[in-house]
Amino acid sequence: MPETLRLVGLWRAIGIALILLVIYQSLNHDPIEVTVAEGNMAGHFIAYGTLMLWFSQMHESTRGRLLCAAAFGLMGLGLEFAQGMTDYRTFDLLDAAANAMACAAASLRATAARS
Repeated sequence: MPETLRLVGLWRAIGIALILLVIYQSLNHDPIEVTVAEGNMAGHFIAYGTLMLWFSQMHESTRGRLLCAAAFGLMGLGLEFAQGMTDYRTFDLLDAAANAMACAAASLRATAARS
């Protein structure tokens, strides 16, 4: 944790709430729709980019941010598999790729901001 980060418990609680929101929206019958062209991909990019940027603030080291990016990428892939097991959602490898790209982009942005 960065020494300058205050209210660490609050940061963690909000981060966990964001993760739970992504899980809920991923498995919900009626998820929030992003009403722009390619809204589904934009939604994935926004969700996972937000997660990665949020948790990047709590990890100063590149290793910590890479671990977060890997964890969120795997979470996204796991949620795609879980969607495929429902009768109301489908597995989409492109969604998993969008999740991973968002994590990578946000990680790079966080790394550049710290340099």
